[in-house]
This record gives sequence, C-alpha cells and structure tokens, in this order.
Amino acid sequence: MGVIASNDRPRLSLSEQLGAAMDWWREAGVDCAFADEPQAWLAPDVERLTSPARIAPAASSVEAPAPAAPQFNSDGLPGELAAFRQWWTDPANPLPTGLGPRIVPSGPAGAALMLVVPMPEEADHAALLQGPQGAMLGVMLARLGFAREECYFAAALPGHLPLPDWEGLAASGLGAVLAHHVALVQPRRLLLLGNALAEQLGSALGDIPALSSFAPEHLLASPRQRARLWQRLLDWTAA
Repeated sequence: MGVIASNDRPRLSLSEQLGAAMDWWREAGVDCAFADEPQAWLAPDVERLTSPARIAPAASSVEAPAPAAPQFNSDGLPGELAAFRQWWTDPANPLPTGLGPRIVPSGPAGAALMLVVPMPEEADHAALLQGPQGAMLGVMLARLGFAREECYFAAALPGHLPLPDWEGLAASGLGAVLAHHVALVQPRRLLLLGNALAEQLGSALGDIPALSSFAPEHLLASPRQRARLWQRLLDWTAA
C-alpha cells in the first residue's frame, strides 16, 4: 500500500473536523473547558446567558487612619517630686507602657548624678535597672566614685515597651514630660543613655551639665562603645 499523499486526504466538513478535534481531546483525558474570566455560576441560567457576570467589589485596600497619639501636656503635671512619682505609676498616666509594671524613679532631689534610660529593663519589677544593664552601669558609677544612694535613676517611659515609636512620642510631647522631671530633680549632672533622649530634651536642660550616649542594651552588647563611654565619663567628671 502506498503512502497517501496530502492531496488525497478525504475532505471533512466543518462539523466533522470539530467532532474529530473533540474526540482527540476526549481521548487525551480533557473533557472540560476552562476560562480565566470569573463567571456567576450560581446565578439563574437566563440571567447568566443574558448579562455579564457580576463580581462583588474588592475590599478597599486603604487602611483606616491610626488613632491619634495622646498629647502629653506638662502644664498639668505635679509640681513636687513625690507627687510626680505617684503620678508616674498611676494607671491614668497617659505615657505608653507594655505588659510589665510601671517602675517608679528612685533617688534624692539635687542628686549628684541623674541617670536617665529610655525605659525599664524587661526584668525590672520593683526598681529600675535591676538586671544586667543595671549591673553594668552600677560598676561604672562605682568606679567613678558615685554611690548609688546619691544618684537619681529615671526612665523616659514608665514601663518596658518592646518597640517604642520615639518620633511619635516626641511629637506628642514626651520631651516636655522628661524636662519637667529633670527640673523637679535638679541634679548636678545628667547622664542620658539613649540617643532618642537627647533629641526629646533638645535645649530644655538649662545650665545642667549633660552627657549622652547609647542606650544600655547597646552598651552591654558592644565592648567598644562601653570603652568609649568610659573615657568620656572620665573626661566629663574630671572637668
């Protein structure tokens, strides 16, 4: 039997060609048609045949605006240090805090040194700086000749907060609260451990000699920064 030339193939009608194509796909295991356009399959047949599929509008991707941060007004703050400490741990205090307790500042008014950290350590419960950060700072202060009882220990926030929004807090007036706290203590020297603290206070310190450095957790993790701070402290206290 010879090979049938292409011009000898039988002519098929359009319906026969379509049927042959459908048979081929059916033999290949494909018996459904797929489309990328969504269809309203649950709509009545007449509506589906006479009108385009109706798709519910997608939810808006625009998030609702975040609630405005509370404004911290120093005008209503207690004018005496003891009353300020009581206000500091009051649940009505608008300053943000995490799930841990609010830690009261400690030390005398007119302290030889006021040490301010951004917030209590995560492990602090009864007093500030009772964990590894406090142990590191205690050694530094002792070697500089400062007894713990002559120093005032404070934090910019009353409780430990995992990720404080320092820019938002500054815009809300946290610096004014911190400046009020410093004014009530009237220390002879002020040590600010945390770059955000110096930015919060700005020029509100008046004539109090101040020194700023990295936050305690960064100092604890970096021997180089501890050595640098130590040299600065030696120069600062010798002046």
